[in-house]
Amino acid sequence: MSRLLTASSLVLLVAMAGCGRPSEPPTRRYELSGQILAINAESREFTVKHGDIVGLMPAMTMTFPVATKADFADHAPGDLIHATLEVTDGRGQLADVVKTGSEPLPTNTNEVALAAGLLEVGDAVPDAALIDQTDRRRSLSEWTGTPTLFGFVYTRCPLPDYCPLIDKNFATLQRAIADDTRLAGHVRLVSISIDPAYDTPEILAAHAATLGADPAVWTFLTGDLATVDRVAGRYGVGISRPDAPGEISHNLRTTLVGADGTVREIYTGNAWTTDEVLNDLRAAVAASR
Repeated sequence: MSRLLTASSLVLLVAMAGCGRPSEPPTRRYELSGQILAINAESREFTVKHGDIVGLMPAMTMTFPVATKADFADHAPGDLIHATLEVTDGRGQLADVVKTGSEPLPTNTNEVALAAGLLEVGDAVPDAALIDQTDRRRSLSEWTGTPTLFGFVYTRCPLPDYCPLIDKNFATLQRAIADDTRLAGHVRLVSISIDPAYDTPEILAAHAATLGADPAVWTFLTGDLATVDRVAGRYGVGISRPDAPGEISHNLRTTLVGADGTVREIYTGNAWTTDEVLNDLRAAVAASR
């Protein structure tokens, strides 16, 4: 899966690329070829899925400022471009941007949604319309007012240390919440499927029953593909779906949203513990009172 970075990440990358070569000129120039996934007119930036940049970084998806209005003008998402990446003091910008063609935007990933920007601690979470395991239409704003832990999984995930581990941890959290008077009735768990084509409400209902999910505490959501990809992208979950049925590639990012609707904690990967999250849930409940 392509990695998503901001242009500020060039500080580290360039420092690594330039190690041991202090005599290099202040501005370095690299050839870049790729596809524009998104355009931010206000900040004059392109989000580009690019190939390897020789001497600097591997292929990834990254957001770059564009040097001039002329380089920025007359481009659209989907454009294939060739450009010069100018790097000065670890900060990069695109110059001499030339359109070389156009292709449809990727449809088997949510890279475009990722380009819209990842939620970080303190950010207000956006609303979205999804469907729960009872086939009831739900709005994410319904959970505002209650500290809520959001996870992204899919029921067919074959890797035990990925979705099944997140499911197991949520089940453990649910049991602990029921036994803790500080938490019972005051927090919620939400699992959002990243495989909406298969994970229908019926499938999710059966999955929830297998896990012993209490619907008063733990809700499962699915929805149309575009909405799921947009929500997952904002929460920092990158998704790549194969053309043929098979394993979905994705990262793990679990997010605790406070009662005020802002991000309180982000748990990246699968190393977080239920004790850690329970402590954070207690702090979130205390802060909401």
